Amino acid sequence: MMAKYVIKHGLGLAYDIKADALMIFTETGKSYEILKSLLKKDDNSKLTKILDKIPHKHMKIIVATPNQITYKKLSSDKEKDVYPIFIKHREDNRCMIISSGIVHALKMKLLKENNKIVAVVGEPKTPGKLDTIMVVNVKEHVKTITLYELFETLDEKQKKTLKEIIKLAMEIGREGREGDYVGTIFVIGDTLNVMNMSKPLILNPFAGHNASIFDENVKGTIKELSSIDGAFIITDDGKVVSAGRFLEIKGDVDIPKGLGARHLAAASITKNTNAIAVTVSQSGGIVRVFKDGKIVFETDPRANILFFD
Repeated sequence: MMAKYVIKHGLGLAYDIKADALMIFTETGKSYEILKSLLKKDDNSKLTKILDKIPHKHMKIIVATPNQITYKKLSSDKEKDVYPIFIKHREDNRCMIISSGIVHALKMKLLKENNKIVAVVGEPKTPGKLDTIMVVNVKEHVKTITLYELFETLDEKQKKTLKEIIKLAMEIGREGREGDYVGTIFVIGDTLNVMNMSKPLILNPFAGHNASIFDENVKGTIKELSSIDGAFIITDDGKVVSAGRFLEIKGDVDIPKGLGARHLAAASITKNTNAIAVTVSQSGGIVRVFKDGKIVFETDPRANILFFD
């Protein structure tokens, strides 16, 4: 019953603030059925007929689901001004769910950068637990489109590892070490080729250890080692293979002016292998993600937070 009233008040809020779209997330499609029941005119209904107040031609209703069966069901329901979208991955928190929905809607041209939406979402991976209404400005999510496009090319294991590395890089970019910014680089995946295109600058501190990026103690060690030269080498499933690796630069790569050798190495290794690289800039803590020799995402961790938990 609570879901019904969460959806009702989400609709009301969308009307009150003149939102461009209402975005609702559903696993099984039941939330959409509740939404439809609210949108129907029923003289006997005790609920306010909110739809009568909403100018349909100006407000879209976007229904997002990570369930293929639900998506097919939604797609077959030719309701006017209702747009179903399929989200490939099930995210781990509400903010990530909303971000993923917005990015997909932008790619489908259902939303524009200057739009404002009301999102109705619930507890991750728990069907029927709608409990949150959020007002979102779409422009805040535009810069993450290429990052989500990269996520969509990865399997769950690779995606989980990349998220963890980005989180760690954001922490290093914000905190630095002993009050100063530190620069570092993580190379994820295609480990054999990456090792063949690099050489050690120091004795490998992770040799003989079953170190995982998901271990808090290991992350603490990486932070302590982040000021050393060279790259951390990480497997697809998050194993820390090595630290302090010098990455060879092969061929021509094009990076923006002002970026240094660390970024050139990140661009080169991702152009010549199937790896992904994440860098932290020593000149300001900026975090960048490289794939296929190009920057696909960058952010200032002091000004922005990515919700990957």
